[in-house]
Amino acid sequence: MASSPHKHMDVIHAVQEYVNKMLKEPGMKVLVLDKETAGIVSMVYTQSEILQKEVFLFEKIDNVSKEKMLHMKGVYFIRPTQENINLITDELKDPKYSKYHFFFSNTVNKVFLDDIAKADEQDVVAEIQEYFGDFFAINPDTFSLNMQSILSKRSLGWAMNINRLVDGVFSSMLALKKKPIIRYSSNSEATRYLSEKIAERMSRERDLFDFRKTNESLLLILDRKDDPITPLLHQWTYQAMIHELLTISNNRVSLANAPNIKEDLKEVVLSLDHDAFYRENLYKNFGDLGASIKDLVDQYQDKANTNANIQTIDDMKKFIENYPNFLSFSKTVSKHVALMDELSRIVSVNNLMDISEIQQELACNHDHSSVYSRIIEIINDPKYSEKDKLVVVMLYSIRYEDGHVWELKENLTRVGLSPKQISLIDSLKSYAGAQLREGDLLGTKNIFSFAKSVVKRGLQGVSNIYTQHKPLLHEILDNILKNKLKEQSYPFLSPTNTKERPQDIIIFMIGGITFEEALTIYTFNSLNVGVCRVVLGGTNVLNCNQFLEDISETLRK
Repeated sequence: MASSPHKHMDVIHAVQEYVNKMLKEPGMKVLVLDKETAGIVSMVYTQSEILQKEVFLFEKIDNVSKEKMLHMKGVYFIRPTQENINLITDELKDPKYSKYHFFFSNTVNKVFLDDIAKADEQDVVAEIQEYFGDFFAINPDTFSLNMQSILSKRSLGWAMNINRLVDGVFSSMLALKKKPIIRYSSNSEATRYLSEKIAERMSRERDLFDFRKTNESLLLILDRKDDPITPLLHQWTYQAMIHELLTISNNRVSLANAPNIKEDLKEVVLSLDHDAFYRENLYKNFGDLGASIKDLVDQYQDKANTNANIQTIDDMKKFIENYPNFLSFSKTVSKHVALMDELSRIVSVNNLMDISEIQQELACNHDHSSVYSRIIEIINDPKYSEKDKLVVVMLYSIRYEDGHVWELKENLTRVGLSPKQISLIDSLKSYAGAQLREGDLLGTKNIFSFAKSVVKRGLQGVSNIYTQHKPLLHEILDNILKNKLKEQSYPFLSPTNTKERPQDIIIFMIGGITFEEALTIYTFNSLNVGVCRVVLGGTNVLNCNQFLEDISETLRK
């Protein structure tokens, strides 16, 4: 995966730039972070890279040691919360560093600034800046806010977290230097409400949007409920599979449950900047990955054989010079072999290829009788997991809302699924039933496009059976590209005369995004270089387990 030609629309690069600016002052410093900013920074820089910038120590703001370090500067990168301001003002009463540099990840209100000024009796505050890295950069064109379970505006999580949502989207616009027009999903009260809150904030902070270059840009706010199919499907590209079957959390993956795993591989880090194999194979499908892993192992064996052939002092010198690279390469090989091994094991043990085939059939086709009898077979076959049986019925209930859902629920009860598990089928309908969704999720509203997709699938044959599904986002992007995104479905927040196609687009999804959608964005950007560029953000990155958990949360509200 090549690095983005649009550096100004690259979220990883944007956060790295902020960190560089914070640490550019010469001299020894301590970097003080809060729980969220620690995660935000760790997504774009390794600890060893930061140590090279004369950072002597890392501290968490709520757990700072009391030891005085008056020969050090304190560099703080924190969110502008009441809790953090209280910790700062306490610290300033009895300073432990010679100077304090405060960098907030979002706008700081005047009351907070006054509190800091009052507490700074010893005149140790050197600077206060706002650097808008208030989101977790995952891929150059994908970010998350790492928030859990915000599927509906009715939920308590929504009320508590609306400010965090506004902060996250607002900071992404400033980090990418965009002053966009705003559109939202007409069937979603949540997207409208968030749009209004962001517009209010933009109007209040209009001075921050004084960018020299202002080409046409768009912020489109979507709701997960418009596409409940994508988070339910098994994935077959590398990044998406790892998240689906093992879960990626702030670039970290636990392999602790893998059989016979070595101690040093129980948790592995996947970073686009520091792992060329991961970067280059992020979007490869499972079949091609096997060949890539084999090449990687072959390269390793070549290097190992070369190293084994040390005959002279000169050979030894070369080996020692290259040893750190060899060691790091060796770790990369072990990590990806272990990941691939565990993914293959889970796919095989859970018979995921069979399950994926029926999932894709439900997501993409309209052949009720054959698919129904196949679902009955799957429900009755003990080799498939309860979760996979449940998800297949959930997908059926989206495709055939008025079909035989009741009979399938009876069958699930008969094979031992609990009432709580089965209740998720109704929860999904009350969250994302046909009446509540915007857009043409099942491709049935437009008979021409439906007919075309059937022909296309016929021509492509079965080779791509596991990846024929395209998220709703695919169609939305296609409409944006053709300048045909319907205004009644995705209204503008305020009246606008603009008829131009936007060049830079930020899409934000309330309720979470998936790595299948990240792949859709990457593919779109690759095909439209110089035409338009999209960055995708969401409240969190979902896999099927997380989505089911979030659906069950809506039951409790």
